[in-house]
Amino acid sequence: MLDNAAVVAIGAFALLGVAYFTYGRFLGRKVFRLDPNHRTPAHTLEDGVDFVPTRIPVLFGHHFASIAGLGPILGPAIAVIWGWVPAVLWVVFGCIFIGAVHDLGALTVSLRFQGRTIGDVCRDLMGPRARLLALLIIFFLMSLAMGAFVLAISGLFVNYNPDAIIPSFGLMVVAMIVGVSVYKLKVGLGPATVLGLAAFAGLILWGVAQPVTTYEWFVDSDTQAALATARDAESAEGAAVLETPYGAAAAVKHFQAAGEDGTVENLDSAVSQCKNTWIVVLLGYAFIASVLPVWLLLQPRDYINSFQLYFALATLLVGLTVAAATGAAEGCIDAPAFRPVVPEVPLQEGQMLEDVPHAPSWFPLLFVTIACGAVSGFHAMVSSGTTVRQINRETDAVPIGYGSMLVEGGLAILVILACTAGLGAAAWQSGGEYASWGTIKGAGLPVQLSAVVRGGANFLNHLGIPVKYGSALLAVTIVAFAMTTLDTATRLLRFNVEEICRSLKLNLLANRYFASLTAVAGIAFFAFVLTSGGKTLWILFGTTNQLLAGLTLLTVSVFLFKLGRPIVYTLVPMVLMFGVSIYAMAGQLEGFVKDGQWAMVTVCAIILGIAGWLIVEAIISFARGRGGLDFGEPTVDGEANSQ
Repeated sequence: MLDNAAVVAIGAFALLGVAYFTYGRFLGRKVFRLDPNHRTPAHTLEDGVDFVPTRIPVLFGHHFASIAGLGPILGPAIAVIWGWVPAVLWVVFGCIFIGAVHDLGALTVSLRFQGRTIGDVCRDLMGPRARLLALLIIFFLMSLAMGAFVLAISGLFVNYNPDAIIPSFGLMVVAMIVGVSVYKLKVGLGPATVLGLAAFAGLILWGVAQPVTTYEWFVDSDTQAALATARDAESAEGAAVLETPYGAAAAVKHFQAAGEDGTVENLDSAVSQCKNTWIVVLLGYAFIASVLPVWLLLQPRDYINSFQLYFALATLLVGLTVAAATGAAEGCIDAPAFRPVVPEVPLQEGQMLEDVPHAPSWFPLLFVTIACGAVSGFHAMVSSGTTVRQINRETDAVPIGYGSMLVEGGLAILVILACTAGLGAAAWQSGGEYASWGTIKGAGLPVQLSAVVRGGANFLNHLGIPVKYGSALLAVTIVAFAMTTLDTATRLLRFNVEEICRSLKLNLLANRYFASLTAVAGIAFFAFVLTSGGKTLWILFGTTNQLLAGLTLLTVSVFLFKLGRPIVYTLVPMVLMFGVSIYAMAGQLEGFVKDGQWAMVTVCAIILGIAGWLIVEAIISFARGRGGLDFGEPTVDGEANSQ
């Protein structure tokens, strides 16, 4: 019964739903005391660019698309190698008691400080030094995270899903048309939504029909001829010689099997050039998106994206339920329930587990690897950077802050099941993706994303959706959400750089163009300089992400303490986050020193140093005692609001 994918999914979703209507509402009413009559920054500072009062459905979609990204997809897809049971338990209970509390707390604090970011708020709560320290650690984290995202997106476009290119970029045009229609031409949200979704569906079909194999633009004439010959053979034999949609990974695999080493070498060179080109294109896009008004691109695109993900979530859940009910193989979990010891290399016939080197321990890496699937410091940046500036009423923070994190947890659960049930038993046996740590460590980030796509497409196939269309839908979903996170994060980094400049009295540089260029440069550093990190880069992101979550919970705890509110609901999660993340980073730092990865050593040392200093500043603030905060801004009816 416990290996039934439908039972696991429905049970997890039920727990998340109950938590929203009980614990989430309790926090909003009794701990954070959200007031529907308290004027929000979207009203007091409305400017039509960043501060825009927004309805819950639109803002929920924008916020959810911004926080989801690759985190709840890639993290769980890696972490299940240590077993599906601890992964599911951490996602469900981590979301309820830590991740959603963290997001709601960050949003509330920023609301009460007129839309200022968590890093900037540290000045009022802990002093000017704390503010600068928080802003610096945020810059490192977000640059590192987006460096990993850019690498993953470029890898998917080149190696696995060229069918996602047309819909991913076409959606930007559709989103801008929707934004102009709703905000400038006053078209109703309903008709604009229907037309936008119809156009997006057409783009997906177009992408499947005409995948853009950009790596071919960089190969020589001999390799082009070899690719053409392989496809002609496919047409003649009716066999998948290169596997639609002809990603570079499939092409390399084909020519390796054929022993054509020269073609493989040229393909490898072309893939490297193509990925670097995509990184530059993505960084350029992120810069443009970060300086445009939020209503023109980010908000409408995230809103349309959210419907895509709602559809994917619903169909995946129904598909795996049908598979389980009909006794299909995809309805049964084939992976180990708990796998505390993972071999570094695949076991050969007759070998025992103790005969081969082991992978890193599941504790604490499982927790930091799952990252955004359970709790994410990055969400504090979204909550206090863009979302807070669009909140219409304070009470909207519960569905948008607490609720969005629970939905993200639901996505992580479905990803876990796609990898442990949808892929089939072969993925966990010798030669499969999860046979050893070496196969998952050395293959590159897009491999796990491809595993999610294939496993999920097998679920959708039980609803009559052909695998190729199901794969395209899920690939576009992943890429689209990764890109929404990329441009939102670049915008947040822009705000962060502006605040750093102001804190250093460099007001001339505190403009959106210079700040956006600096943000893009930070992302580029991690995307280009640290590309050799692979899974290591992702785990480092997860570790710093959890550390930032601990620092955010620390800031929220100081906020509640100053107001005389109970802090146990944020203090206990804070201690857990600090313990896990510092332990994980210490282990990674030791490994980087042994391997001579001095760039990584420097980054880790800086992050740990800043975090330790910030904790000291918080302790000093606690020692000063309660009080010192006054939130008596006028409410919408003009009367002072006593907090």
